[in-house]
Amino acid sequence: MKTLEYQQKAVKELTDKIIEQLNYGGSRRKIIFEAPTGAGKTVMSCQILANLVDELRTRGDSRFKECAFLWIAPRQLHLQSYMSLKGAFGETRKLSPVMFDELDQSEGIQPGEILFVNWESIIRKKNVITQESENSDSLYEITDRTQEKFGLPIVAVIDEEHMFWDNTADKTKAVLERINPAVELRISATPKTTRFDAYYKVDRQKVIAAEMIKKEVVLNPDIEVGGAENEIALNERLIKAALEKRNQIAEAYKACGVDINPLLLIQLPNDNKTAMTAEEEKIAIQVKTYLKYVEDITAENGKLAVWLSNEKENLAGLERPTNLAQVLLFKEAIALGWDCPRAAVLLIFRKLQSNEFTIQTVGRIMRMPEHKFYPNELLNVGYVYTDIAKDKIDIKPAAAGYILKDMLTARRRTNLRNVSLKSIYSERPNSERNYLGPDFRKVLYDTAAEFWKSVAGAGLFTIAELAALGADTENYEPRPEDVDLAAKENRRRVENIIRLEVKTVDIKIPKDVHFQNEVQTLEVEQVKFARTVGEIDGAFISYIEGKGHQFERRGRTDKIAGYLLELIADFFGIYGTDAKKVVLYEENTPKFDRILETALECYAHLRKEKAGRAAATRVFKEYDWEVPEERLYKSATHHLAQVENHALSPFIEMNTASNPEREFVEFLEENEEYIDWWYKNGDGGKANYAVEYQIGEGGAKEPFYVDFVIRMRNGHIYLFDTKTKESDLLAPDKHNGLLEYIKRHTSEAQPLAGGVILKVGSNWVYPTRPISNTTDVLDWIPFYPENA
Repeated sequence: MKTLEYQQKAVKELTDKIIEQLNYGGSRRKIIFEAPTGAGKTVMSCQILANLVDELRTRGDSRFKECAFLWIAPRQLHLQSYMSLKGAFGETRKLSPVMFDELDQSEGIQPGEILFVNWESIIRKKNVITQESENSDSLYEITDRTQEKFGLPIVAVIDEEHMFWDNTADKTKAVLERINPAVELRISATPKTTRFDAYYKVDRQKVIAAEMIKKEVVLNPDIEVGGAENEIALNERLIKAALEKRNQIAEAYKACGVDINPLLLIQLPNDNKTAMTAEEEKIAIQVKTYLKYVEDITAENGKLAVWLSNEKENLAGLERPTNLAQVLLFKEAIALGWDCPRAAVLLIFRKLQSNEFTIQTVGRIMRMPEHKFYPNELLNVGYVYTDIAKDKIDIKPAAAGYILKDMLTARRRTNLRNVSLKSIYSERPNSERNYLGPDFRKVLYDTAAEFWKSVAGAGLFTIAELAALGADTENYEPRPEDVDLAAKENRRRVENIIRLEVKTVDIKIPKDVHFQNEVQTLEVEQVKFARTVGEIDGAFISYIEGKGHQFERRGRTDKIAGYLLELIADFFGIYGTDAKKVVLYEENTPKFDRILETALECYAHLRKEKAGRAAATRVFKEYDWEVPEERLYKSATHHLAQVENHALSPFIEMNTASNPEREFVEFLEENEEYIDWWYKNGDGGKANYAVEYQIGEGGAKEPFYVDFVIRMRNGHIYLFDTKTKESDLLAPDKHNGLLEYIKRHTSEAQPLAGGVILKVGSNWVYPTRPISNTTDVLDWIPFYPENA
């Protein structure tokens, strides 16, 4: 291993930072260690711990002379790190790596010992590591004994820190609070911890200068541009280009006298499921078919390796420089921390709506196999091919596992001290349900007719109107020539504003984009390829799926797609794939956007009117509400936000959350020491918490979905709805209804308070009496969590 200045500097400074934090005393002092994939984070971490053993013993300014270590890693990465350290310190015994069953439990973790544990095993409720038994102490008893009986501070190394921010983030917090280490060294190429006591970052350029990782990444180089000729034309082009690049690299290695067989990685679309989806199965078959019949690359001849949930082929020795395999087909579930320096080219297939890939995946092709650059620059660059059809591409940290199709999932924190609050709901008749019914077809047709009339300057003919020109309209059955005549006339009328003869629909993908493998959004130039029939079908459904989110999901896409295709057939005599081409043609799409969005908005207004008439006779039912065990959010309208004290984890915030809501969340997080938890309520539906209020005097009664439910550490419950002055005309009615609710339901066991809350200066204030407006706030009182 060569001596690297950036590694030595990181080791020295992080050793000093750990000692500094130990000297401060207390517990759970967090140090972030950020370094690019391939920088040697494990090597540096090993040396940091070894240095720490020496420094604690010899430094006069050190509060402690010894410490113990706990190394926590996700999946099976702890085994990989355990073997690395066991090899590195097997002779010196300066550090002693141990697994749980190797530990002398009666003595706790001894000075210099590193106990390696798997994260998933800790958070399982019935795992032997965290359960006391006749034959074994629990991890918690061992760490307690280490710190309390023997007085040894524990330094916890949290490897791949970004992976701990998934749907078990609440368990992460609970477990670490229970272990209560003195210092946490959190390691990642893409750390997510936002609150820390110290931070150290290894600069990417220094790692490149040390020739440890490649100089840059090039996206979609050397792709042939041309029309689609068969069902998998674009996929074939990408596979062909990626293989040609792999072969060029193989020849370059030979020319340099280096015996390395470069590996092409092909990743299937990732939906965060272990099992293969139909889409993935289709692409896997396409890839295998092309590789077999065009390139003679198969699992049977050893040139293809497969790492899928239901199929694993030729994986033994895959990392060796001279291994026979030229291609690896895999999903995201490929082992975390898998290190294969000969990996040189990456082909990523993505879903139509996706515009991102991860740093961790690209990082697999970034390592220099011999930790040095070569005379041929071809070998000093990583190559990525992808079918992402976006002009902006996001490079992000690895997804942590909470995405389910187009939904985001959050779960209730472990051992949450829940509440039980009276809430209301009403069973909605069909007239109130927000679904897309068959009557949407007429609204869509009327909207389209009005649109063409305003844009084209004349309305379009319907078959019935043609019949009225000369046919008996009573019991009229349209003749083929009438249908054809209407379509021809309609096409003539709109020929200057919409293109109806569309031969091809293009897909645009990026080409020759140079970038560094770090979190960023790339604005890319694109090249065009003609979509195949299969690609057109998929793109059309993807386009329709983006419409009508104000309605219930069930059946929505099918209805909109079906009615739109019927409309194009009836008005213009264009059917099937040709009709889809018309919609997807770049210059036509904005016009269909306008028609669909207008029709959907008009239909939503009609549904609301029906619902309003039904609401006049609505009867509310009461039930006991508590923080739900699980809640689903639409990924199209929500995003993950990094907070720690929300009742559900992770916290998923609406994209359109108001500024007062975001500022109030920050305020709640800043006062975590006084607040047990807080919960951001939904805006509708039986699952969300609601109280009854009345609009004006004698008006209709409606449910009020209070924004925030807050449980203080002393057990008091606050119910707040964030506003700004005059932002909601109904705010006084809602507040007054909430006050009546609080008066009825507060109790000694569960004291309630709250109302609408506004930020005035640096204070959040709310009224304790009924109000008629939200402008006169002179006697409103501040919400001080420390006094609540």
